[in-house]
Parts: sequence; C-alpha cells; structure tokens
Amino acid sequence: MMSSAKKPPVILFKYVCISICLLISYNSRAQVNNLFLYDPITFNAGDSGRIGFSVINNNYLRNTEYYNNIEVGRTLFGYQLIPSLYYQVNSHIKLQGGLFVRKDFGGDEPYTTVTPTFTLKLKNNNWQILFGTLEGSINHRMVEPMFDIAAYIEKHMENGFQLKHVSDKFFFDTWINWEKFIERGATEKEMLTTGLNLQPKITVTINQFSVTPIIQGMLSHRGGQIDKDSISFYVIANYAAGIRFMKQNNTGFISEWRFEPYLLRYSLNDGNIYPFKEGNAIYINATVKAKNLSVMFSYWEGNSYIAPKGSPIYSSLSLDRPGHIEPNRHLLFIRLFYEKKVFEHISMSARFEPVYDLKNSLLDYSYSLYLTYRGNWNFGKK
Repeated sequence: MMSSAKKPPVILFKYVCISICLLISYNSRAQVNNLFLYDPITFNAGDSGRIGFSVINNNYLRNTEYYNNIEVGRTLFGYQLIPSLYYQVNSHIKLQGGLFVRKDFGGDEPYTTVTPTFTLKLKNNNWQILFGTLEGSINHRMVEPMFDIAAYIEKHMENGFQLKHVSDKFFFDTWINWEKFIERGATEKEMLTTGLNLQPKITVTINQFSVTPIIQGMLSHRGGQIDKDSISFYVIANYAAGIRFMKQNNTGFISEWRFEPYLLRYSLNDGNIYPFKEGNAIYINATVKAKNLSVMFSYWEGNSYIAPKGSPIYSSLSLDRPGHIEPNRHLLFIRLFYEKKVFEHISMSARFEPVYDLKNSLLDYSYSLYLTYRGNWNFGKK
C-alpha cells in the first residue's frame, strides 16, 4: 500500500499526462513510428538484369526496467547481420537469398540464431507479392498491443506468403507466417499466424488534415490432424479498428501532429489455454514531432485482453508470474524518440518510454537504441 505522502506526486503525474494528451489531440504520429527500422526488399528500375549484394546490420540495445507482475524487465543487447545476394530479373521480379545471423552479447552459444533466407518478390505498380522470407515483424505496421516491438529483435524472420500495397495514399498488408511445420506423428501441433492491415488515406481540405481509417486483424492458429499432441485445436483472434488524424507542417518548429484512437478485441475460439475467452481494450495515442524528436502520449485501458504476439505489458495475463491475472489494466505512456539518418547508409533510433500503471500506482520505464546499416552493391548484368 502506498503511503499518503507518496500519493500527491502520483496523482499529479497521472493528470498531467492526461491533460497533455487532450491538448495534443486537438490537432494531432501516434501508433509508434518505426520507419527507421523497416527493411523492405527494394526495386530499382535501373537494376533490371543485374546481380548484386546487399547487407543489413541491425545493432540493438533494449532494456525494460519493469517491476510489475505482468512483464518483468530484461535486457536485449546484440546485433543482427543479414547478407544477401539478389538478382533483379526485370522491373517486376526479384530473387534474393542469404543468411540471417543474430548475436546476443553474453550468450552461451556463439550465435543465438543462424538461418537461411530466400524471397521471390513480384511487383506491379504499388502491388507486391512475396513468397519465402517475408517483410515481417514491425514492417507489418501493427499496433503494439497486437505486435510486440521486441519481435524486431527476437522474431525478425518470418516465412510464408505476403500480399502488399504501399503508396502515399493506401497501405495494405496481408500475410501468412508459417511458424511450425510438422510431420506425421509429431509431438507438437502446427502453428501459424495470419494478419491484415488496411489503411486508406483520405485528405481533408479543412486545415490540410489527412484522415486514415485503420483496420487490423491477426489470427494465431495451433492445429493439424497428423500430430499426437494432446492440446486441442485453437484459434486466437485479435482485432483493432481505429482512425488517424494527421497534419504535417512544411514550416515552423512543429513538423507533424497526430491523434489515433483504437478499439481492440480479443477472442479465443476453443480450449482452456487462457483464463479469458474474450476481452476488449481502448488505446489512444497522440504525438507531436519536431525535426528529429518526437513525443508520444498513450493511454491503455484493457479488460481481459490477451494477444499472444503483442507487447506483454498490455496483457491481462502475466508473462512471468504463472497464474497471475489482472483483468483490468490502465496504463499511461510517455514516449520520447530521437531518430536521425546519421550518415548515408546509417540510421539511428533512440527511445525512452516511461509507463505508469494507474491501478497499481507503479512507475516503470524502458529505453532502447537501434543503429542500422544498409548497403547495396551491383556487380553487373547477368
């Protein structure tokens, strides 16, 4: 129990955060902007018929100083190396294959993960099809309660099928990530995740605002008929519906305002793997950006909400305390981002994210640093 001497600062923190969110929402990038971390397979019209080499080096430090009962803090510190050879057949077809290497400093093994990659990518105007290694993880642009930011580090590689449309006016991404393949008599069930992100942009002439309806959904499936696993078949569904109000300024100190409210839904179709069969949540974000610095305020109110791929701190089910549940979760976030292209091929993203648990009167925080190198070289025509 918190003493009365400590309550005033806590109450002040709470109402200052809420007040700032409301002020920013009058004009307002909200769902966390991970643009500096995206790593799509690119097409260049002048590279048709060329063979080349690309390398991506992601260096990361993510530390969560969490002392709550839902997610306990930890540190991820290391690098990823993704060298690839590619052949761009023409302006519509590209083949790319290589290796994904992840090294966590201090680990018992020389490398945490070493796995091959291969992608066939087709492109026609703004439509794209990928078969093999996907543009996955945070490239899906899902909200954090549905897709954990730590997947960028821990589950960077996804394999399966993906259909995308990427333009200034419309973003669409649907995919199947096949996570567990089984043979006959396997002791585990097959596992896959499928998702959808739909964002059509509408420009409003009043005050030069843009309005973007957002529909997102993910299904986490565990099933199959040829295994010997005693756990029953199940499908976990997570949905989000929201809207983004955004205004960009070409002049002045403030370059961008955003406001994004979401409604989220969770349901479990069968089985007793979770204590709740269904749940819902409200997620409100407001962001102001000036040059390389962004400040984002978020409010989360979850009721029996669970998302197996989402950031654990939003969940009503503990990741680290078996059996512990908190049906009602009320969180306030203040996120500070500094993002910059340091050199021609190197970009940096630094983040500091305090989070206040309103129900348990607990203040936690996390900080992270991402430094990414991307390079491409052409050898000539095949």
